[in-house]
Amino acid sequence: MEEKAASDNPQKTFTCQLCSLTSPFTYYGQKPPNTRAIVLLEECFITKDPFSPDREKFLVLGSICSLCGTYVCVGSVRLAECGTVASSPLSYI
Repeated sequence: MEEKAASDNPQKTFTCQLCSLTSPFTYYGQKPPNTRAIVLLEECFITKDPFSPDREKFLVLGSICSLCGTYVCVGSVRLAECGTVASSPLSYI
């Protein structure tokens, strides 16, 4: 499998629809890259931890509400359109 340089891939951006937090992300899913035994309970927007040289460190930016489809960040405390507070994994990380 051929690896692509970062310049070959357009930068993907996550934007919270509740607080307008915007951040680039490197992965969307349940199994972050370069991790061994970590599987998140729900699909999340993931980015590499910019404060750690360890390749296995990552930050969860947010996810998509499974009830209303709203993009919500981990730090958002307001309610989504459906009236439900974001649940796992956002509540536990």
